[in-house]
Amino acid sequence: MIWSIWEQKGGKLWLMNKLNRDQRGFSMVELIIVIAIMSIMAGVVGYGFSLTNGKPAEECAKKLTAAIAHGRTTTMGKYRNVITVRKETDGRLTVTEDTLVRIEDDGTEVKTSRNSTVGIKSVTVEYKIGSTGGYTELTPGNEIQIRYDSGSGAMKKTAVGGTDYYTGFRISRAGKVWYVKLETLTGRITSSTTET
Repeated sequence: MIWSIWEQKGGKLWLMNKLNRDQRGFSMVELIIVIAIMSIMAGVVGYGFSLTNGKPAEECAKKLTAAIAHGRTTTMGKYRNVITVRKETDGRLTVTEDTLVRIEDDGTEVKTSRNSTVGIKSVTVEYKIGSTGGYTELTPGNEIQIRYDSGSGAMKKTAVGGTDYYTGFRISRAGKVWYVKLETLTGRITSSTTET
């Protein structure tokens, strides 16, 4: 049957003419538009997936690192600087930096304060004391304080009643873990996906 139609209509030439007249294919413009729409949809889905995945843990670790590093830098040349890392009751992680700039002749203290939110409520934050031992979760409503020496930039002992150092944070969400390391001697602060 098909072969007889093929021969009656002129064979190959008829088939090519029929395909050209049917216009069942896509034009180049239509193809480009479809690809562009699919790219946009893939980007939106990818962004949504990163939010439900570990992206908030990474952002929290980097913002916490930057906030503590700023506090350390601010300490240099000042009287005293206290960096408070607090898990708010609504679950957000905030960093408050209170700096004693100078003491007036009459004993009045001149202070500055800087507040920043570094983590959302769905991020789990744990801190570590000393070089050995595990991590302890920073629960809502609790805080820790970190201080640096204004001359050398080294950390001061503020953990366990001033007898030990806070040496790091472990920040996690959706199976993704980031570490913020605090070096006690140099005061250096780094963040990475590995603890060492």
